[in-house]
Amino acid sequence: MKFLQLEILNLASLDKQGGEVINFEEGALGESTIFSIVGPTGSGKSTLLDAICLALYNRAPRYPRKKGDKNQNIEIFGATDASENNRLAPTDSRNILTRGKKEGYSKLTFLANNGSIYRAEWHVRFQRVRYENAKTALYKITRNGEEMTEETADWNELPNIIGLDYDQFLRTVLIAQGSFANFLTAKENERYELLEKLIGCKETYTNIATEIKKAKDQATDAYNQMAASVEAVKQNLLNDEELAQLQEEIAHLEKAEKELDSQLQAISKELQWFEENDKQINQITICQTDMEQASDAIKAMQAQILRLQLHDEVQPAVNLLQEVERQTQSIHEQEGIILKAEGNIKSQESAIDESEKTLASLKEAVSKAQEQLEKALPVIAEARALKTKMEAAMPNLKEKKEALELTQKENQTALKDVEENARNIQKWEAETEKANLALKTTKEEIAKQKQVLHEATQAAEQAWETERNKNAGQNIEELQNSKTVADRKLQDVQQAIKVVAHLDAATAEKQKNEERILVLGKRNAEIDEALGKLTIEALTQETLTLRNAYTLMVSEKWEIHRANLTEGKPCPLCGSTTHPYHTDNKQFEEAATELSQLLKAKEDLLKLQQKQEKDLSGERKQNDGEVQTLQKQQEKLSGEIATYEEEWKALTAQYPKIPKAEAELKLLLPIYENKAKDASSKLSLFNKIQKEIERLTQLKDKAVKDEAAYESKASTILNKAQENTSTCVTKLAKQKALTINLISQQKSKEEAYGKALQTWNSAKKEMEEWQEKYKQILNGEEPDAAEQRLTAAKDEATKAADNQNENINKLKAELANSKGSHQTMLSQNKTMKENLQEKEKELDLWIEEYNKQLEEKSIEGKDSEEEGIEERSIEPSLIERNTIREMLHSAEDWNAIRREKDEKEKAVASTTALYQSAEKAHQQHLEHQPAQTRDALLAIQQEYQERSQRNELIAANARMQNHQEAVKQLGDKAEALNLVTQEKDDWTAITDAIGADGKTLRKIAQCYTLSFLIAHANQEIRKFNSRYELQQVKHSLGIRVIDHDRADDIRDTTSLSGGETFIVSLGLALGLSALSSRNISFENLFIDEGFGTLDPDTLATVIDSLAMLQSSQGKKVGVISHTDTMSERITTQIRIIKNGNSGSSHIEIYP
Repeated sequence: MKFLQLEILNLASLDKQGGEVINFEEGALGESTIFSIVGPTGSGKSTLLDAICLALYNRAPRYPRKKGDKNQNIEIFGATDASENNRLAPTDSRNILTRGKKEGYSKLTFLANNGSIYRAEWHVRFQRVRYENAKTALYKITRNGEEMTEETADWNELPNIIGLDYDQFLRTVLIAQGSFANFLTAKENERYELLEKLIGCKETYTNIATEIKKAKDQATDAYNQMAASVEAVKQNLLNDEELAQLQEEIAHLEKAEKELDSQLQAISKELQWFEENDKQINQITICQTDMEQASDAIKAMQAQILRLQLHDEVQPAVNLLQEVERQTQSIHEQEGIILKAEGNIKSQESAIDESEKTLASLKEAVSKAQEQLEKALPVIAEARALKTKMEAAMPNLKEKKEALELTQKENQTALKDVEENARNIQKWEAETEKANLALKTTKEEIAKQKQVLHEATQAAEQAWETERNKNAGQNIEELQNSKTVADRKLQDVQQAIKVVAHLDAATAEKQKNEERILVLGKRNAEIDEALGKLTIEALTQETLTLRNAYTLMVSEKWEIHRANLTEGKPCPLCGSTTHPYHTDNKQFEEAATELSQLLKAKEDLLKLQQKQEKDLSGERKQNDGEVQTLQKQQEKLSGEIATYEEEWKALTAQYPKIPKAEAELKLLLPIYENKAKDASSKLSLFNKIQKEIERLTQLKDKAVKDEAAYESKASTILNKAQENTSTCVTKLAKQKALTINLISQQKSKEEAYGKALQTWNSAKKEMEEWQEKYKQILNGEEPDAAEQRLTAAKDEATKAADNQNENINKLKAELANSKGSHQTMLSQNKTMKENLQEKEKELDLWIEEYNKQLEEKSIEGKDSEEEGIEERSIEPSLIERNTIREMLHSAEDWNAIRREKDEKEKAVASTTALYQSAEKAHQQHLEHQPAQTRDALLAIQQEYQERSQRNELIAANARMQNHQEAVKQLGDKAEALNLVTQEKDDWTAITDAIGADGKTLRKIAQCYTLSFLIAHANQEIRKFNSRYELQQVKHSLGIRVIDHDRADDIRDTTSLSGGETFIVSLGLALGLSALSSRNISFENLFIDEGFGTLDPDTLATVIDSLAMLQSSQGKKVGVISHTDTMSERITTQIRIIKNGNSGSSHIEIYP
């Protein structure tokens, strides 16, 4: 990931109008790979890092919450005022908006590791009295040549695009090595908490231990529940004797019930005959009703049936009448057509008369057109001859015009050449004057610059000589030896103070641990005594017995069993003949309630003792663990005391008179510190002067080199100025020599143009006279066009007369056709009328014959009404033509009437058949009527049901089922009991191993974490310093430093100087950055150096380390600087400059 550009508007003190833009890829920042962020306290240096974090994560180091509660962590007594109600929580990121501004933003453009460019944005607005919610956005930027396009992306995907969450990003990009400086000097117990904060896993191990303890408690509860469940199941088991007796009882009851069921089934079968008889009687009634309804329906449509019959009988007459009406209609239509044809014949005769008149007038027009053509032919010939003459003279006129244009152009070109020559002469006169002046100025500037460079060379040599004299007579080796001896003595005094302090602390801690071990032993004895007084096993057995008894009393199966008991008869389960709760439910409920209360009291007492046992056992295990830990600490403290005694002996061997009291040693410390500081100051001053001498040597050599280089450069500049002057003089003389020849050529071209103009005007005048005469002959019309026009007029008139004659012949032919068609239609009309008369006679004859037959049928049928006429409710009458016409034009749907008639006739037949079938089936059913009545059979059925022993059989089967279920459950629960037992033992072992509070787990895990961190730190340190290597003290958070320049001496971190501490802490910080980056490439790194109080030599070491970091990793490093020396050494700077005392600042990029 690589930062490209940061845009800021109205964030904290950075409130420049229009906003600030920092481009990391252009200008000084783009060219450099290390820069510093400088500015006074409160100017806004940290705001830059906050802006980057807000754009990417909507959070910042100073504002870790995205959106929190108002007035968070602030307790206000009494009523809050309006302004306090609208105040944001202190950790709300919107607080960064500049006070008094309405809106602000942060926009970060960066190159992601996937090769795409993105711009992340964070906006905040203040509306009237409230802040709006912060808005975020993400845009993907695509470059297509010079064109840039943007598309909206999902801002929430930024952690995936970057590859890190917020905390990992801070540890990777922002290096706060001061935190590791504190880590190095902290005690071992304090290092656990510091390391958790540094790597971001605070409370992780405590949470893990809590979850493990929770899992152990759950496993224990599961085991207790399973064990109780197994005991409850065992209560339902029967022994072999009880099982055999129960099986014999069930067999006897099942046999008796089977015989009784057989007798009941026979009675039920006879009772079913009576039920079936009732159903058949009901069915006969229904069928009879359906049959009567079908008969009534056919009678209701009798009139429609007779009309349908009439329609079918007169159908031949209907067809004849339909034909008569069709022919009558055709005759009327043909007579209309005949009348229309007679009108058309008259119109055609009139049209022929008009066309013959038009033909006469067209023939007269043809004669006139012929006469006009003959008169115009001589004039057309004259115009054609003149046109030929003009066309022959046109090429000559064109040549003269071209000659005129050529001479005119040549004359204009000659004039331009003369004018251009005059301008060139003027130009080169000015250039010559300018070149002479420049030559003079150049000579003066060269002389002046030579003098300046010579003086600078003399000044540099004098300054170099002065600084060299300052170090004259001093020996660098002696100064270094003095500093080494002073530092070693100072370190020995510091080591002595440390050893004495550790001895005193270890001795005091050992005594404290011994006292604590005695207290814990006494407490464990009290716990053992309290545990011995508990009666958990007896209470568990008693509670289990009470629970089983209560379960049996309130069980639904046992309630049924109790209801079936009879006083004086033995209980099938217990054998008792006395049943006090057999009928008295109230007494039974009171007994059950008392048993429930007793069970609850025992269960509460059991839970209390179990809790006491758990608490006391937990305390005992915790005490045992603490005793073991204290004993290990005692062993460790004894070893440390022995080690410190050996170190003290080594110190006393070297310094026999050294005091052992820590206070006396601390009095010696300032003396040796002053000596070491004095030696260091002398060496530092010598080194500083020596560096200044080297710098001045470079300046002196550069001044001499610059003077010699300028001498060569000045010669080149002077020669160039002289050449420029000579060139101007030469070009001026050349232009003056061209002037006379150009003027002579221009006059010659002007004379040629005059002659060509005169010739052109003469030829042009003659051509214009010819054109005027040509226009007067035919009024400007072309001869060929005039001849074509007159000829076309004659041809058009002739054609019109021919067409009219042809049209008249056509009209006469059409008139003859129309008269022939008229005669044909008259003949057809006569024939159609004769056919119509025949059809009408045929229709009348059919009606007469029908009526005659109807009268005969009526006379024959009076004596035989049952044979057909009986079915008619309406007497038939004679028909006439109107009756036939009514049938023809009737709107009735005869097919629908016919279908309805057929359906109703079928319904009558089907319902009659069903009724007869039901009667027949009932007669057959009566043949099998039982011997006894229904009431007698019901009485016998009631007697058999009262003799049933089904409840006894149910109770026996329930006992057998409970026994079988108990056997099955015990088999199923055996494996489950083993599993929960193993799980309980496993989690108990894990809990005992890591400790109840997770401290042991934290120590183990942090040791492994530190080993990974040190491995990464050593890789980073080797990139810029090969002298130091970190080493972890085995099984602890202790860190030692291997000094390769001192024969691989293993040094404690407390013995490191300020610069050495910086190198080590910087390596650890870079190691944490590499560890947190998860192998993701980041080309930007910000370092908060935190060493504003270092002495100049240590600060120089720090700057050299940073420079080596730049070259070794190739990253653009930004240093948040608080010291002037740091700012001077890193020349590329982002300067945060305060605007007076207004509280606002602006940004400048230097240089």
